[in-house]
Amino acid sequence: MTPPRIKSAPAIALAAVIVLPFLLVLGARTGTGQDRAGAKPAVTGQDWTAESHDRTSFPLVGKHRTVGCRECHINLVFEGTPTDCEVCHWQRRQDDRYSLRLGTRCSDCHTPQAWKKVDPALWSHEANVGYRLEGIHRTLDCEDCHGSGGFTAQSTDCFACHESDYRGTRDPNHVEAGFPTSCPSCHDQRDWENADFEHTGGFVLQGRHASASCADCHENGVYQGTSPECASCHLADYNGTTDPNHRASSFPLDCSICHGTSATGWEGADFDHDFPIRSGRHAVACSECHQTSDYRVFSCLGCHGQTETNSRHNGVTGYSYSSPACYACHPNGQG
Repeated sequence: MTPPRIKSAPAIALAAVIVLPFLLVLGARTGTGQDRAGAKPAVTGQDWTAESHDRTSFPLVGKHRTVGCRECHINLVFEGTPTDCEVCHWQRRQDDRYSLRLGTRCSDCHTPQAWKKVDPALWSHEANVGYRLEGIHRTLDCEDCHGSGGFTAQSTDCFACHESDYRGTRDPNHVEAGFPTSCPSCHDQRDWENADFEHTGGFVLQGRHASASCADCHENGVYQGTSPECASCHLADYNGTTDPNHRASSFPLDCSICHGTSATGWEGADFDHDFPIRSGRHAVACSECHQTSDYRVFSCLGCHGQTETNSRHNGVTGYSYSSPACYACHPNGQG
C-alpha cells in the first residue's frame, strides 16, 4: 500500500513561520559591526573599545579617545578612514578656522588633547615669534591680537595694541601727565590695576613719600612739571613750625638738610651743626646757646663767664668778650 502523500506547500509554510524569526534574531546577533547601524567593528572575543582601537595603526590619544565613532568614520565606513590631520579636519570636517593658512601638519604645533593645547617643545610664541606670552596674554585668543585676517607679524610695542587704553585712562590721566607709552614701565602683564610706578629721576620716593598717594603731591591729577623742591609742598609746615621757629631763624627751605629724605615724620630732625656739639661741654640743648627764636643768634657767654675768659686771654691781641669774637677765633670749639 502506498503511504499517503503530505502536501509540501503547507508544510513548508509552517516551517517558515516557525524557523524564519529564529534565524532573523540569530543573524542580528552575529552580524558584523559595519552591518549594524551605530555599531563598532567586531573584535573576536570582546566588544569594540578605545583600548581595542589602540591595537590598530591609529591609537586613540587625547580628544580622539572621547569622540564617537561617527565623528571620524563618516556613515560608519571604517575601511580607508584617513589618518592625516588635515584630511579629517579640513577636507572632511572643515573645522580649521584658518583654512590651512597655517599649514597642513597639525601635529607640528598641536597635541591631540585640544587645539589650544600647544606643545611648547614643538611651537613657542617666544622662540618662533620673539614675544613671550605672560599673564593675561597667555589666556587670550589668538585673534584678540592678530585679528581674523591671519597671523601677519604684529608689533611687539605695547602702545601699538593698547593706545586706546593709554589715551582713555583718567585716574591718573596718562596723556596729560606725560606718562611714557611703554606700559612695562609701570604695569606687569597680569592686569592694569596693580601698577607699580618707579618714581626715579629727580625725586626718589623714600620714607613718608613712599607711602603717600599720588594725589597728595600731584593735585588735580597734574603730574607734568611738579616741582621737586620741598617748599613747593611743605611751605605751610615750614612757616607753622614754632619749636624752633624755622621762619624767624631763617632755616633753609630745603627740608632734607635736617629731616633727610627717608624720615617717616617731622620728628627726629638731625641738623648738621657747623660748630661741634656732639661731645664735651657743647653737647647741650639748643636753647643753651640759642636763647631766642632766631637761631642765627647764639651766645657763648652763658657758659663762659667773663672773669674766667678774660684771664685766659691776657695778652691776646684783639681780644673781645663777645660771642661773635669767640666764634671767630674758636670755630671748632677748641682753645
